[in-house]
Parts: sequence; C-alpha cells; structure tokens
Amino acid sequence: MKSQLCLLIIAGWILTLVHCTPEEEIITFDPEAKLTFSTDTLFFDTLFTDTISFTGRFRVYNPQDNAVKLSSISLASGENSFYNLYINGIKNRQFQNQTILGKDSLLILVEVTINSRDENTPFLVEDSIEFVTNSNIQNVNLVAWGQDAHFFRKDSIIACNTFWRADKPYVLYGSILVDSLCQLTIEAGAEIYMNKDATIFVGGSLDVTGTKEQPVLFRNIRLDIENAPGQWVGLVFLEGSSENRIDHAVIRNAEFGVRLGTPDSDTIPDLIISNSIIENMSRFGILAFTSDLWAYNLVVNNCVSYTGAHFAGGNYVYQHCTFANYSIGLFNESPALIFSDNLELADGSLLQGDVYTILQNNIIWGDYQDREELIFSSSEGPDFQVFMENCLIRSQNSDFEVNDNILAIDPDFPKFVDPRAFDYQLDSLSPAQNQGTPLPILTDLLGNPRDAQPDIGAYERIE
Repeated sequence: MKSQLCLLIIAGWILTLVHCTPEEEIITFDPEAKLTFSTDTLFFDTLFTDTISFTGRFRVYNPQDNAVKLSSISLASGENSFYNLYINGIKNRQFQNQTILGKDSLLILVEVTINSRDENTPFLVEDSIEFVTNSNIQNVNLVAWGQDAHFFRKDSIIACNTFWRADKPYVLYGSILVDSLCQLTIEAGAEIYMNKDATIFVGGSLDVTGTKEQPVLFRNIRLDIENAPGQWVGLVFLEGSSENRIDHAVIRNAEFGVRLGTPDSDTIPDLIISNSIIENMSRFGILAFTSDLWAYNLVVNNCVSYTGAHFAGGNYVYQHCTFANYSIGLFNESPALIFSDNLELADGSLLQGDVYTILQNNIIWGDYQDREELIFSSSEGPDFQVFMENCLIRSQNSDFEVNDNILAIDPDFPKFVDPRAFDYQLDSLSPAQNQGTPLPILTDLLGNPRDAQPDIGAYERIE
C-alpha cells in the first residue's frame, strides 16, 4: 500500500513538472515541424583568393510553438568546404543537437576562404548548409565568386619600368614606391585595391593609360564598403617626380585622391589628369604644394575638406572640370577650391610661392549654405595671377563677375542629374548648358563630342 502511494506521489510530481515546463521548451518530434530561413541563398561579394572574407550571416527560425532539436547542421562539402560556420561563437563545419525554442531563432555566421586557382577571371565557389530536423532535410545555399590577384603583402619598391596589365586585380596590403628615374605604367582596365594605410608613392613617374571603355580603378580593398572615405591613403607624388599622367581613372574612398609636392623652376605640368573622377575623400580630392598641374574633364566630389587645395604657390590649369563638394554621407568642412600663395609651417614660418592659375569652363560648387566655394588667399608678397572665364561658381564675390562667369547661391542652381548618386552630368534645365568658351578639348569625360558652344563642366549634355 505504501509503495502504491509512493508511486502515485512520484507520478504527480512528474505531471506537475511537465505541466510547469513552458510550451516553447518542450521539444516536438513532429516530422511536419520545419524550419524557415531569413534567406534561401547567402551571397558573398567577389573575394580575393587566399584572404578571409567579411562574414555573412542569416537566421534560422522555428515557427512552431514547441522547441525543435536540429540533429545536424553541416556543410554539404564537409571538410573540403571553402566555408566555415560560427554558431554561438564556435567555429566548425558541422554541429549536432542544436535546440531552437518555440518561436525563437538561431543566428549563423559564415566565412569563406578561397584558394588561388591561377585564373584571370572570377570563378564560382558554391556549397550549401544542410539542416536535419525530425528526419526533415532543408538547405541554405552559399554562393561566392573568387578572384585571383597580384598581391603586395608588405611595403615594396617596385622594379624600374614596371607594367601592370589588366589580367588580374592588384591588391596592396602595404605601400609601394615608384623610385626616382623609374616609371610605373598601368594598362587600361586594371583595378588596384588598397588596404588601410596603403599608399602609392611616386618618386619617378606614373602613367595611367585608361580608356573610356576601360578606366583604371583605384579603391579600397573592402568590396562591401562602396562609398566610405578614408579607407586607404592615396596617390602621393614626391619631390622630383615628373612626367606623370592619369587618363581615364576612378580614384575612390581614400584620404586624398592626389597629393602633389613637386616644386621646380619651370611651369611644365608634373602631372596631367584627364577624363577622371576623384570622389569620397576623408581629406582632400587634390592637395598640391608649389607644383605644376593641368587637369581637364575631371570630376572631384564629396570630400570632407577641399576638393582642390593649392598652397605655397604653383602653376595650375583647370579646364572643363566639375568640383562639387556635397555632404553625402559625411560632414563637409571646407569650400570646393582654394589657391594660396602661402603655407604656414609647423614652426610658424611662412612658405611662399608665386601663383599662376587658369580656370576655364569649370563648375565650382558645394551644398553648404552661404559659403564661398572659391577662395584666393594672397599674402601680398609673391606674384598672384588668375585668369578665369566661363565658370559657374557658388559665390557672391563681385570680383568674379568678369569674362562670362556665372555666379549664384541657390543650392540647386547647377541642376546636376543626381548628386546623391554621384551623377554630376547636367540636367536638361542646367544653366551650364551652352555657356562655355570653345577650347581644344573636343570631347567630354564620357567621350561625347562638344559642340561649337560647349557646356560648362566635365560633361557635355547630349539631347
């Protein structure tokens, strides 16, 4: 009798415990209990081989009221997979007996490392994650593209007269130096990806030979960051560097696009930039000291500081350029352009030089309310000469009202197509249309022919 009473008491305790267990913690073995996923395919950006990707992630949901036990979560390719899984901070290619409570979810992180195949074109790397629950098998696909590259894994001095072809991207983890009396030539269509703090120093000369169809690309190494300033340092032209040319290039997401410090006794351009775009800089688009520069069909936009800053004198010619300093994803601190005959050094002394500037058919604009976007700073010692005509300027400076320059302060006045999409072509209502002076620059940045009465800026509007 006592034994029967004990059994009844134990049974009661068990029933009480069962009834006290929350429903979402009670595991169901129903074969119809299936999982859902935040995506059925996890895609990765193109990845450089032999490097670990930035992690992809997705969630596994249990829509049931009861908990489910996943007997297995595994990569279909097993130990041969290029992928790895992270669950609750643990890295593996297979996990067992993972429980998801009712109406709860599980976060899964995925990384991929792709080995080199010595191929020029991107190649597909696929796998899948298999989930087994109550004999149900469900899958999430994994898709990535691998890309072999030429790697510079540490600071390097490259060989003289080097030619970079467009067969595979160039990935710079460290900085490189083009030594004096040497030249680096970069072929049309080449792509150069720069790691944090990586810099291209030019002591000799740089020849970037892009085309309209195949521009040369300089940008940050992280492909998942498309429009973020300050991801690498920039192109730095050192004293003594000369005969540099950049044609049909795109320079993006650096501290500055071009830093030019090449003082000499002549006025021959040490750098010619043409048919190019410099954008998304955490400091300057162009920063020049006592240098000689000629630029045409150039767009410089979206810089924290000046799109173009010129200090301690120099000789500068800008023709059919668009300087558009909008605050897109950043706080813009400075006017679009400054030309100064002086520079105060760290010890308080003043470095000075003559300024000779030609500005023709340029748009000089910004979106900051009531700010003068073109500044000339003279210390009244050196010679300071400026010739400016047919430019569209955000300014109220009456001194600029000469030679058919157009002044305005309305933030929408240039009528660009879409500055927030980095499209600085001219809208159909733009006052820059047909207001330029004819120059021997017969095509625009896109290769479109200019007519007898050209538009101001880097783009010719084609109806």
